This record gives sequence, C-alpha cells and structure tokens, in this order.
Amino acid sequence: MKQTIILAVLALFMLSCGNNNKTLNTQSTEVCIWSDGQWSTDWMRAYADYVANADLEYCNMRVLDVFNSWGLAYIDDDNIPEMVLFCPGEAYGNIVLSYSDGKVSKWTSWRCNAEYIPRSGLLCNQDGSMGEYWDKVVRLKDGQFTEIYNHTDILYQSHDKIDDTTGADEYYCVFNGDTTMRIGFEMDCHQYDNKLNAIFYSKGNAITFGGSLDHIETAILEKGWRPTPSDGATLADYKLTLSVR
Repeated sequence: MKQTIILAVLALFMLSCGNNNKTLNTQSTEVCIWSDGQWSTDWMRAYADYVANADLEYCNMRVLDVFNSWGLAYIDDDNIPEMVLFCPGEAYGNIVLSYSDGKVSKWTSWRCNAEYIPRSGLLCNQDGSMGEYWDKVVRLKDGQFTEIYNHTDILYQSHDKIDDTTGADEYYCVFNGDTTMRIGFEMDCHQYDNKLNAIFYSKGNAITFGGSLDHIETAILEKGWRPTPSDGATLADYKLTLSVR
C-alpha cells in the first residue's frame, strides 16, 4: 500500500512562518520548514543539504535515489527535531539524522523495524534476518548515537520438527559482547527481555518510524527545489509546515 503523504502547503497571503527562530517551543506540534522561498532554520537547511549530497556507503547510489519519504521527530530532549528517512526496503533500514552544534550526525537501523520514545533520546531496533535476530537500544545525546544495549541470537544449528512439534534450535547468544551457547527459539531469553524493558520500554510510549509519523517526499530535499505556486500566488505567500510528534 502506498504510504500516505501528509504535506501541508498553506497559501497565506502577507504571512510567512513567523519570526524565523532557530529553536522551537517545546510544546510546539507544528514546525515551519520553508518560508519566503528558503528553508526556515539552520537545522532544516543542514538536513536538506546533507540529504541532497549524501551517498549510501554500501552501494554507488545517492540517498535520494533510494529513500523516498522523510519526517521529523523529537527523539532527544532539545528543541530541534531529528529527521527520519523512512525505510524503503529491508536492505536499507531507516536513517536518523540529528543536528547539534552546527553538525549533522547519522544513525542507521538494521532492516526496517525501529522505534523511539519521544524526548527520551532512546531508539530501539528489533529485527532479524537469515538466522540472526537482534534487540538493540541506542541513546542519542548531544548529537551522538551510542549503543547501550545489544542482545543478538545467531543460529548455530537448526533442528527439524519431531512428531509435529518444533525442535529446539541451537544459538550463539550474544549479550552486550558476551557470547554463550543456548538451546531454544530466537530471542527466547526472558532475562534479556526484562533488561530490554527496563532500559527502553519502561521509559515511555514507543512510536514506530513507519507508523504514525507524517511522511513527506524526499524530492523536496533536492537542491534548488521550489514549491509550485497556485494561480495568483507567489513563493512569498507560501509556508511549508510539518506536524511533529
């Protein structure tokens, strides 16, 4: 199903996005990102420039050639939202950009399943592929992404079904760098579930990147992009806003 693109382009004659502040009110639910023919804040210009010029490390393609939608989210507790480039396919994951001290930093999830707890600075990446399954928690603070929790199960030997029941497989269980061997099913280790709950899910309500966040087309991040005015309007009459959760 095609993702719903929520893009509010409001024709407001004689009105721009306000005083063009570089920080946002912490209670704000709507962020101005385009005003009078230009990106409205230093951080939005930095995000747009970064994406317009970024290449993917693992293939000879631009980010804009692969990622087709993005949104903003308050992941840490400052007044500048993070930019989330939503996963276009399992091989690419999600990209999260953060702006701090005039610089843009990046975190990429493994595959598509990732979530965050608003204003906690915490992101969680739970997924799996081809016999490897993981729970990872990352903390964002002062523009730096730091992994603070890692439980990964790597399939060592798979056992066939016996008498219509599933045999218990053997896994290398890696927890924060320590490796043990165990028998069971992927991610079936309750002591680690409790640790994950304590470090992440107990901190608030988690929001998935591909779910309730507003999606905007990455095409507008191309250098030189300009909105197309409707009849009788000029670029100065437009403001571009995005609802941030």
